[in-house]
Amino acid sequence: MKAYVTGGTGFIGSYLVERLVDQGYHVTCLIRKTSNLRWLDHLLATKSTQVELVIGDLHDSNVLVEHVRDVDLVFHLAGLTKAPDAATYNRVNAEGTKHLIKACLGAQTIDRFVYCSSLAAVGPSHDATPNTEDVAPQPLTDYGSSKLKGEMVVREYANRLPITIIRPPAVYGPRDADIFLFFQMINRGVIPILGDADKLLSLVHVKDLVSGIYTAALSERAIGETYFLTDGDIHTWRGIERVIADALEKRPIKVKVPFFLLDFISIFTEAAAKVTRQTPTLNRQKVQDLKQRFWICDSTKAQKELGYRPVYFLEKGIQETADWYRANGWF
Repeated sequence: MKAYVTGGTGFIGSYLVERLVDQGYHVTCLIRKTSNLRWLDHLLATKSTQVELVIGDLHDSNVLVEHVRDVDLVFHLAGLTKAPDAATYNRVNAEGTKHLIKACLGAQTIDRFVYCSSLAAVGPSHDATPNTEDVAPQPLTDYGSSKLKGEMVVREYANRLPITIIRPPAVYGPRDADIFLFFQMINRGVIPILGDADKLLSLVHVKDLVSGIYTAALSERAIGETYFLTDGDIHTWRGIERVIADALEKRPIKVKVPFFLLDFISIFTEAAAKVTRQTPTLNRQKVQDLKQRFWICDSTKAQKELGYRPVYFLEKGIQETADWYRANGWF
């Protein structure tokens, strides 16, 4: 059994590679010359016969064609989550996806092409009703638009290749550097309160997400389908903050951060980025993202059609994540 994974060195991808190796697959990972292999080092040391690294990118058609020709499963997780402009997002998240899926058309062995999209491709809910798979997408940001374009590319070839699209909401767990910043602030004694109203958020633990992705890849029912994968609950930001504080055994001070301040900071960081030529962590689109009250979705379809059953409730997942950060010296 053979699998091909893009984004295999990343947060979600490294867990997927582990899962595939555990299931007996030989896994080929498309990586860049600059890719950090730290999350795959243990597999390369102990399961080297099952993991193959191929240097290339999503615009190198020859490399793509050569290495997907005899695989059973293709998992496309690679993509940009930060970029200076819409064109850069689209070049990787949409055009890169098209290059990969076209490379797969010539292969005779592929049983499934799984594209990892995002809730951002659909956008936030208008009210407290979670998004379902039949909601018309209204992406809010250039990132979300590029992921939606990637979905459209994949669906364009659905009559020539068995495809499945997965839309995760916010993903957390050990190894995640993005949510770590929030843990770090609380560990230092501060909880930032953004704006006036509390916000609703869907989450999924990375191990539940990977389990769902793998299950979808093997399900005939999932061919041609799109699924949200969550932990089954709707969370408030303040509830998440409390759970993190409890996991860290902290009683942090709440500091209100008005959005006008974030707007000002984002303008400054964007201007600085033009000088440094680095993509800012906070920009105006990210602030617009943070202002939304309802980043929520419903995974009932995956539960009914795939038998998807998440096992990480919030307290369990947050505690595991906090313990991992401590054990690995991140604090």
